[in-house]
Order: sequence, then C-alpha cells, then structure tokens
Amino acid sequence: MPPPMMRTSGGVALTGQGFYILSVALRRAGRATMAFMSYEHASSSFAWKASSFENPADYMAELTSGDRGEMLAAVEALERSGRLSPVHALTKTDFRFDGLRKKLDRGYAEVRSGRGFVVLRGLPFEGLSLEQFTACAWGVGLHFGRALSQNAQGELVTSVIDATAEDATPRMYRSNLELRPHSDITAMISLACWQKSQSGGASIVVSGVTVHDAIRARAPQLLEPLYRGYHYHRLGEEGPGEEPATPYRVPVFANRNGQLSCRYQRSGIAGGHRELGAPLDGGDIEALNLFDEIAAAPENRLAFFLERGDMIVINNYTVMHARTRFTNFPEPERQRRLVRLWFDAEDFRDVPREFKLFAENGIPKQEGRRASFDFAKLYRDDPVATGGVPDLKVSDGEAARER
Repeated sequence: MPPPMMRTSGGVALTGQGFYILSVALRRAGRATMAFMSYEHASSSFAWKASSFENPADYMAELTSGDRGEMLAAVEALERSGRLSPVHALTKTDFRFDGLRKKLDRGYAEVRSGRGFVVLRGLPFEGLSLEQFTACAWGVGLHFGRALSQNAQGELVTSVIDATAEDATPRMYRSNLELRPHSDITAMISLACWQKSQSGGASIVVSGVTVHDAIRARAPQLLEPLYRGYHYHRLGEEGPGEEPATPYRVPVFANRNGQLSCRYQRSGIAGGHRELGAPLDGGDIEALNLFDEIAAAPENRLAFFLERGDMIVINNYTVMHARTRFTNFPEPERQRRLVRLWFDAEDFRDVPREFKLFAENGIPKQEGRRASFDFAKLYRDDPVATGGVPDLKVSDGEAARER
C-alpha cells in the first residue's frame, strides 16, 4: 500500500509520518500547523447524526421469507454433504444466493460509500442450532468481504459473550462491561445476534466523520494531535519480533484525496503510551476528551437493540461502535451471544498503512498462544484510560425507541 497522503494549503503531499515531522518542526519554529493544513473532505455521506434517521427502516434491510429460504437451503445442502463444519472452511460459492445477493450488494454499497453501516433484520434462527445460525451469518458475511483472524489463535469466527467467569483478563468484547465508541482494526466488522441479554447490551453507532467536523467547528486546533496520532498497545497479540506497542503513531483521522477515515480506541492509546513511557501532553488529552464528549452526545449517537436474527455490518473506517453494560439471564443457554466476523475487501477504502496495528489486517495467528490484557489494571492505574466520558448514560428505554 502506498504511504498515506495529506496536502498542505500549497498543494504539497505529505505522508502521515511526514505530517508528524512537519508539525513538530512548525511548533518548534513557533508556527501553527493549522495554517498549513486543510481539514476539508468529501465524505459528507458518512456525516450523519441521530436525527438523520426518522425510523429504523432508514438504516435496516428487512430480509424476507424468500431470503431466509435461500440461506436455509444452503445450510441444508452443506449438512447433507457433511461440510457444515468447520464453518470457516466454507466459501462464497457455498452460498449462491439469488434475490438475497442483490440485497446484500446494496448493503455493501451502503457500508462502503453510504452511511457506513447497515442492519440486516431477519436472519433465520427459529429451530436452528448455533452452528447453523453461525453458518448463515458466515455466508452473508462472505458477500461483504474476506474474513480475517480476530486473535492470536487465528479464529475467523468469535462469539461476543461474557467470559469473565473463566478468563480473568479477557478482551473487552468477552466481558459484560460497557464499551465506549471505538473502531476495530479491520475494514469491516459484523455482529449477528443469536441471544439477547436480560437487560442492557444496547448497540450504539457513531459517525467518526461527524465527530471530526464537530471538532473542526468547535476547536480546530485540537485536530492537529488527532491527525498526528498515537501509539497503540497491541493488547498481548503482537507477533514474533513485534513490540507490545506500535513504534509508529496511528492517526485518529486521516484524509487521503478528500476521503476522511477514522481509527480510534482510547484504551489502546492509553495502554500504548503507558507501555512506551511516553506520557500524553495536555493538548493530547484535551483532544481525546473532546472527541469522547462529541461521540457520546445523544444527538450524535444512534442506540438500538439488536434483536435475535439481526446482523449489523459496520465500516470501521467511518463508523465507531459501542455497547452498554449488560446482565445475562440466569439460564446458560440464554446467555447474550453475538457472532462476530472481521472483514477486508479489495479497494474498500484508501487508508494510511499506519492504521494497521500488525503487518497485515487482522491479528496474526500464533500457534499455542492465547493473548490476554489486564484492562481492569489499566483502568485502575491510568487516568487517561478512564478519562473522557466513562459512562455513556444510554438507557434501555432510549435504545428500545429505535427498534
């Protein structure tokens, strides 16, 4: 991938690292980087707010009984041939959808170049096993892109559950804690709902482009550290020869030929700078806090519950996602569970190479390794991690209104 490009007001192209070097030189010379850089972009379709949607139909694609029939026919054929498992061995040709394919093509176009996300409502689940439902989600996902490894074990399919009873230091998605607005490290993420929680667990999406434009309007000088970027902790997933934190800066915002993209995870930033012994300065923290404030504002976020059979697909480069804390039903079989997939797709979006936390998209597989990271310790010891907006204050009632 070619290096990321940014342009000065004089038309000179810079890479992301070049922007960092230039900004340091300008500050040392007593000159403002803002006078040098343009933060205009051509990504207005992604700049939505909660009021942009009159009702859920504006961001949902309802699947019909015919669509479900196509999925079930594919799953039944795979079962008859004894090929349903392992699901990650199945390819797009195993799911030759007809009418459903056209609907998924429209959904992909919306994710790639429209609002940046789509909720597919109505995947089959009645009478299905978890394995069969997972195969349906996998088949749909393959029409959006190529599945990527989500952890050091090389898993292409993972479950979003509360695993804290068996894992003292799980990744955050394997807890019941609230997750702040953030973006995962691949082009797309999908979450398909197999079981809901007893309470909580609302899904939230926020436009990174809207956050960018609000910062530009309120405090444009704070865009400089966000474009410069931060070191990210690799959360124990680093491969052989890789450091625990990125030695390079990962920009929060990047603009390539007018196409604005966003990469953000506050805990990864806090952990990365703590690991490297490189404290964030006042301007950095002010920028992160304003980012969080705008992302958490009720007028900017869209909160809703994923019902059983719902599957959301998100463009990680333009839309952040979050989740409220949840409580499970007492019955183990009713534990909240979402089937998660990570994707990439050819020519999906032109983003800086620094957006990658590893050599390739996704997390490299490492035989015999199970990564862990003590988020509780980070939040206990590091005020940067717990700063900003630690509680989104999204009620179940607010999320239920968007069903």
